[in-house]
Amino acid sequence: MQIKSLLLASVLAFTTSSFAEEKGEKLFMDKCVACHVMQIPEDKSTMAGPPARGIMFHMNEAFTTKEKIQEHIEGFVLNPTMEKAICNSVKRFGLMPSQKGIISEDELKVVAKWMVENLHMSKAEHDKNQKNHKN
Repeated sequence: MQIKSLLLASVLAFTTSSFAEEKGEKLFMDKCVACHVMQIPEDKSTMAGPPARGIMFHMNEAFTTKEKIQEHIEGFVLNPTMEKAICNSVKRFGLMPSQKGIISEDELKVVAKWMVENLHMSKAEHDKNQKNHKN
């Protein structure tokens, strides 16, 4: 009986985390990707904001834990200020507008967790992108 319970708990945990990950990606695609593309396009003039993976690179450099990154995303997206801006790209794109009314706090928590878990960029990748896409 105990083995069945453990197996059921494991399957439930996997299904729940898999569902949360899919939901985070879907919410990102629905609510964020219009401004924050995944990769730098050839024509950078089409970009409305910095690429998501680049943002996460800078977040990982600025904060020591995933939880702090998530907290920062959750606070910044709904109440962006120059003081809270992490990326230098704010000079190019300006401060993003508040997303209050566009994304709920609950949705934002799911998106922030998905970003932290899935949008990785090493320093080498970041440096290569910067070199290949200078403007």
